[in-house]
Amino acid sequence: MIQIYHGDGKGKTTAAVGLAVRAVGSGLPVLFVQFLKDDTSGEIAMLQRLGVETMHAPQMYGFVSRMCEEELAKTRAYFADMLAQVEMWIAKQKKQHDDVRKENTVEAVVVLDEVLHAVKYGLLDESTLMEVLASNQAQIEFVLSGRNPSDKLLALADYVTEMKKEKHPYEQGISARKGIEF
Repeated sequence: MIQIYHGDGKGKTTAAVGLAVRAVGSGLPVLFVQFLKDDTSGEIAMLQRLGVETMHAPQMYGFVSRMCEEELAKTRAYFADMLAQVEMWIAKQKKQHDDVRKENTVEAVVVLDEVLHAVKYGLLDESTLMEVLASNQAQIEFVLSGRNPSDKLLALADYVTEMKKEKHPYEQGISARKGIEF
């Protein structure tokens, strides 16, 4: 199945982390992939200690609108490679379950954090992402997060949850705080 956490409110990554913790606590293999983030978010170290495999962007990205064409090209290539690595991880998980596969059984969880941003800004090909999702959603639970999912992704999803901002400290000039927002 496919879950989407989207919107302008806080809590998308937090919800995805919670699901990852629940899954690994139930014995499922979990891959937590962070697009547009490096490995400095507080949740990554804890997820790794729990046995969650993680993958992240090689650097912290600023606003896509400020990237030069060379940075955009490098980012597109890296994100395409990240998605290919996700496919390899999924193939490995599915192979391990070949002899014990049961109908309606989740074999693994893949979190694609901020992937909706990567698609929206043209850093990741949406049709390639949709192929990966559609061809694996029977055995893999996918969690996608970010803002502004396309109508195609929304239609493909089984769960869609919108986090809506009503008030946020950033509006008062308060920066993100380590351990709370990241």
